[in-house]
Amino acid sequence: MIVALIVILSVICTSLVCYCKIKHKYWQERDVPFVQPTLLFGSLLTFIFDNDNLRTYLKNTFKIFHGPYYGFFVFTKPFLVIQDLEIIRNITITNFSNFPNKLFLGDEKCDQIFGRSIFTKRDDEWRSLRLKLSGIFTNSKLKNMVNFIQRSGENLERYLETILDKDVEVTNVVSKYSLSLISSSIFGIDIDYFDTEVSNFQYYSQRTVSKGVIGVIKNISYVFVHPLVKTFKYSFLDPTGVKYLAKVFLDVLKNREVGNKRNDFIDVLLSLKNSKEENKQRALSYDMMVAQAILFFTAGHETTTATITFTLHELSLNPTIQNRARQEINVVLKRHNGNINYNSLHDMKYLDMIIRETLRKYPIISFLHRETRAPYVIPQTGLKLDCGTAIIVPIQSVHYNPKYYPNPNNYDPERFNDENIKKGILDTFLPFGIGPRHCLGEKFAYISMKAGLLYILRRFQVESNSKTRKLINIKTSYISSAKGGVHLSFKKL
Repeated sequence: MIVALIVILSVICTSLVCYCKIKHKYWQERDVPFVQPTLLFGSLLTFIFDNDNLRTYLKNTFKIFHGPYYGFFVFTKPFLVIQDLEIIRNITITNFSNFPNKLFLGDEKCDQIFGRSIFTKRDDEWRSLRLKLSGIFTNSKLKNMVNFIQRSGENLERYLETILDKDVEVTNVVSKYSLSLISSSIFGIDIDYFDTEVSNFQYYSQRTVSKGVIGVIKNISYVFVHPLVKTFKYSFLDPTGVKYLAKVFLDVLKNREVGNKRNDFIDVLLSLKNSKEENKQRALSYDMMVAQAILFFTAGHETTTATITFTLHELSLNPTIQNRARQEINVVLKRHNGNINYNSLHDMKYLDMIIRETLRKYPIISFLHRETRAPYVIPQTGLKLDCGTAIIVPIQSVHYNPKYYPNPNNYDPERFNDENIKKGILDTFLPFGIGPRHCLGEKFAYISMKAGLLYILRRFQVESNSKTRKLINIKTSYISSAKGGVHLSFKKL
């Protein structure tokens, strides 16, 4: 009996080894350089345990592979990492019809909210939803939303008055500003988070994104290891936080249908719903509206917090850049009679340059991803891609390529001046994605970030202190943040 069991196990193990070895010849047979896989897991264990983030893995492999692309494996599934900008643009823009889908698992049985979101929708479902949501962040809608940003900025300004000349972990401060403006504009809830104990809304909203090892596993498996998710049916977002936010949003949504309008995200969604119903088109259901609201809220809060935090860190180390930004703020506000509105924020071009340089140096997400819809031949090299080939675009590898950005470790907003923009530098700039599947909330994010920096810089000098690290260590869930926080001080001008 024991001998028979040993024989059976030996046959199974031998078969598994042979199967993996055959599958791992995929890129070799196509003359594509690739990361040598471990027998069973491919590269999976490496980018889980290499400093706990995929960003580090992609950054390290970029130093090894200098060609237009290279391959790696997760278990036996092949992935192609594309580093050449021309090929990236072909896939994401020119030939988008053959690469319309992301790799995210959009299974509502595992995560109802994430599965219904525009992040995971595919093909015609994505096109239909994108068309419905495209009117949310138009310039006219953003002009109305600036009022909510102003209140949050004023609360931030008042709070900074109470912590002058002290060591401050700025992530927590900026997070309250971001949470305030986004909960107001997305959920219609006005709370001064600087003047209250931790509210239920704040507590649960901060739980929507899983942290630590659990967060890493979720982020990786929802892109790279779908069978694991389907087997154990775990959600991408934290169910407790999502359940609370969904209830809050539905309550506000239903009250708004019979109450006063605020010209915010909810009103825009309701107007889309009502206009579709009047035109006898398929309208957004309540469930679909809740899903989009929670994902926009979560992504917006995390992105705004991280980007402003990274920017303040760089400005504390580069006082000349900080002073120039402050001078622009004062000049533009004087031109607009002191009014902080959409037009005055739009006119602050140097702040745009600063934010772009922050997003270049500290991209909020590590990579973009696509999947081939049909067989495709890369015109530049002749490489044939099978239907269903998984594509990875490493944002940091592009942003740190000295071919596009000389001395990439330096913080230099002049990379994004008018002259360089005319030369096409924005073609190499990928923090919000590229092509038709770029982030819908990009304009709202820029306005939120610019306003936050304005309210800080116009009356306070941002300075480093004894706890400030010159180099930030990045921790990555799906959205990047500073490991150990960022410690700075604020001095009244």
